[in-house]
Amino acid sequence: MIKNLTFERLHKAKHVIVFAVILITVAMVAMVNILSENNNYKPDNKTSCWLAGNSCEIGLPEGTLTVVMDRLPTIEEQIPLTVTLPEGLQIDSAYIEGVNMFMGKIPLPLEPENSRQWQGWFMLGACTEPTMQWQMVVQIKNRPEPVWIFFTTQM
Repeated sequence: MIKNLTFERLHKAKHVIVFAVILITVAMVAMVNILSENNNYKPDNKTSCWLAGNSCEIGLPEGTLTVVMDRLPTIEEQIPLTVTLPEGLQIDSAYIEGVNMFMGKIPLPLEPENSRQWQGWFMLGACTEPTMQWQMVVQIKNRPEPVWIFFTTQM
């Protein structure tokens, strides 16, 4: 009788564990979908650029936004960068996120050096993709949509 009772408890516990794993998986998928849909804006040629070498430019109605990294982005290394804005614009926030693999949002702290230049740094984590695609999202104050800077890293 004791063996039957133990077997029944193990059988019930197995069902509870399977149910918990399924529930956690569904919750994680839902969170990823919510986070990825949180951005209603889609980049276009007027609000985005691909990093060519270590810099790129975006033509805005107010003037040219320029991003210059001290060197090509690499994983697990500190990469300093400078963002130059047209006169009168300010950065509200900035972050980097993976495009072809969810890596979370990496904060990009940018501090003003003068009225047009903002400086900061970032560090990218390693992942299993041999070529990782990234997007830097820069939200400018009083503008409805951000600007995107796309780049890749190699393993």
